[in-house]
Amino acid sequence: MLSRLLDIKRRRERGLRAELARQDEEMARLARERDDNRCRRADALRRWREHADASGAFDPPGLAKLRAELARLEAEHQALQARAADIAAERLRLEAERQEQDASLRRNLREQEKFHCLLENPEC
Repeated sequence: MLSRLLDIKRRRERGLRAELARQDEEMARLARERDDNRCRRADALRRWREHADASGAFDPPGLAKLRAELARLEAEHQALQARAADIAAERLRLEAERQEQDASLRRNLREQEKFHCLLENPEC
């Protein structure tokens, strides 16, 4: 009976470790996405500044084109900022989930130790 319970705990441990590995991969993916997002935001901001620094006289179509490009770059920058906030929230959620999984794994390992002790020494 105890050996069956120990086997169940071992399977649960493997599942918990697999979930932790999946979470590690997800955190790495989010870190890469965060870094990519930062680069894209910096690039959009740089291009916006280049366009905003344009000086001289503009004809009406040229001015309209400049305004449209500035508006597009501003919208792109805002969308990237929103995505950065989403990534940060996802990382926080994943970190909390990981802490729960770590606690579950530690509990599982303690229970396995108890079962080992009982199997080796029934008077334990």
